[in-house]
Amino acid sequence: MELYLIRHGQSANNEGILPRVPDPPLTDLGVEQARWAGESLKDEGVTRLYCSPMLRTLQTAQIISEILDLSPHVFVGLHEWGGVWEPRGDEITSQLPGLTRFEIREICPNVVLPDDVTDQGWWFHEDWRFHEGAVPEVIYQLAHENGLAFIAHLTEYHVDTEQRIAVVSHGGSGGSLIDAFFGLPPDVNYSRFTHNNTGISKILFTLERRQLHYLNKISHLPPEAVTS
Repeated sequence: MELYLIRHGQSANNEGILPRVPDPPLTDLGVEQARWAGESLKDEGVTRLYCSPMLRTLQTAQIISEILDLSPHVFVGLHEWGGVWEPRGDEITSQLPGLTRFEIREICPNVVLPDDVTDQGWWFHEDWRFHEGAVPEVIYQLAHENGLAFIAHLTEYHVDTEQRIAVVSHGGSGGSLIDAFFGLPPDVNYSRFTHNNTGISKILFTLERRQLHYLNKISHLPPEAVTS
């Protein structure tokens, strides 16, 4: 099995548009980045497309899905660190439930949804309130556990096949997934496996070995379109 891990296109929060929003959409540039990423995958023989349940990844996956003629499959554990959160005064943040099944289908009409995306949303963990920049350790641990859960899913359904899997995720949780693949502890500094917007990493995954073929490939983007 070959895995192509893709960070979403530039979001409004990535661009620095204020005020920050809990679940930001793609910018116009982010839409173009997603198209370039999709075009770069056309000749790779991708057979399955996964994405997180957050707006920017859904929008990125929808664009890629149209280019590759694949339905996006949502895996909730691919969500970004901390889920969907918003400021609640004095820089304290709080979680929101995330997009509902109906809202996700409005973004991706051909999406395949698991049961843990409900009519009320998909985030049902403890409401962790924290100061921005002082994230509880439990959030990093959850990201690591989510990575292990996705690897278990891949192992059950795709490992030791000829399938080529594309995964649209995030900067933080995408790095956490690579950590989990190679048995590394959670990266609390967000510095080990960073990705530009629509940067692509390729992993070979079999029962016998795991190889990182490349990290954060951005050659599909014009130089002026590279963002972080």
